[in-house]
Amino acid sequence: MNQSAMSGAVVLDSATPSGSFDVPPYPNLTNITKTGTDAYAPTGATQYPFTFVMHASGGGAGALDFGDKYQADLDGPLAYSTDTVLKWSARLISGGVTVYPQDVRYDAVASWNLESYHMGYTHGPAVDEMYLYTERRYDQLLRWADANVPQAHPTKRYASGGSMGAWGCMTFALRRPNRFAAIYPDRPRVRYSGGTNITVPDWESVSQVYDTAVSSPNVTAADGGGTVAQHMNAVAYVADTANAIPWVGWNIGKNDGFSPFSDHIALVAAMRSAGRGFAFAWNNGDHSTGSIPSQITASYPLGLFELGKGYPVFSEHSLDGDPSTDLTGGINVGLTFRNVVESAGSWSCEVTHISSACTVKVKPKSPIYTGNPSPVLVTIPAANTWVSVSF
Repeated sequence: MNQSAMSGAVVLDSATPSGSFDVPPYPNLTNITKTGTDAYAPTGATQYPFTFVMHASGGGAGALDFGDKYQADLDGPLAYSTDTVLKWSARLISGGVTVYPQDVRYDAVASWNLESYHMGYTHGPAVDEMYLYTERRYDQLLRWADANVPQAHPTKRYASGGSMGAWGCMTFALRRPNRFAAIYPDRPRVRYSGGTNITVPDWESVSQVYDTAVSSPNVTAADGGGTVAQHMNAVAYVADTANAIPWVGWNIGKNDGFSPFSDHIALVAAMRSAGRGFAFAWNNGDHSTGSIPSQITASYPLGLFELGKGYPVFSEHSLDGDPSTDLTGGINVGLTFRNVVESAGSWSCEVTHISSACTVKVKPKSPIYTGNPSPVLVTIPAANTWVSVSF
């Protein structure tokens, strides 16, 4: 590993792109025990698309419903106070392998459950300082999956989650493009908790609300520094082209009470300005009825994107809606691609739309192709008609 003498951070692996988050050198999970299994346990020699699933608030019990169930003892920088166990499952279900951690910390003395938003918590041990305990554990859990779930495809790797799990996608997974080829947040927060306030998990009081105009807890230097407001601000992170990110496909309702829709309009603008690969779908629903991930996965299914392989960045799609005015709509929705061929000097693929004729601009995003061409306008004459594009 490539260690930085300045920060003490290490790169997660040799494939870390420039601008990726450097993962600190925390210890591996220890004393791992299998606590149960059933017919959904991963078996066989076939490799399937792998998804790291982060559950919604209150859904921690479901993380252990199926598959091989495990728990690990936590110590050192992975543990705090009574929070010394991580539980998760590994499943083979619906043509994919998932690793599904449980984000629930139970304090038997105080008699409350604490969820960390898949991040961590303040007051552990210092007041008003955020410790990314959960993210530390998840990094080690991904390493465990590499070594212990051979059915997980080595390059077809994704993160997903609904509600609180979607927030985790936008804080944890967004910063790890060397681990996830694409992420699929279903109704995420993309900036704070709404308005100028930020709500963070706190070890002592369960949650704390800060006015970001006045203060925001600092993230520990060991976890990368900055503030929690910055850590939760996917809009700013995406806008900075020095930051590499996975492809992002997300959805939400315009009346979602957990995330102002104006933040999603801002995220779209940041994605476009930075030339990111993404798709976004919305409706006029609330936090329940705004769950429409199938509008994304219908044309961007698990298995489409791969670590170490390029894809087309779509823009100026003729069927795009306007999130500022349209009650329902999408951006880059329904488009898909196949047969990417890339070298240092050339790049090509085929593109189509799954339901309509349309036009769209295409530009390659590739770890192999060294060119930087302008986007090319492609005309798709009918649904499911493949059109070649090359550079």
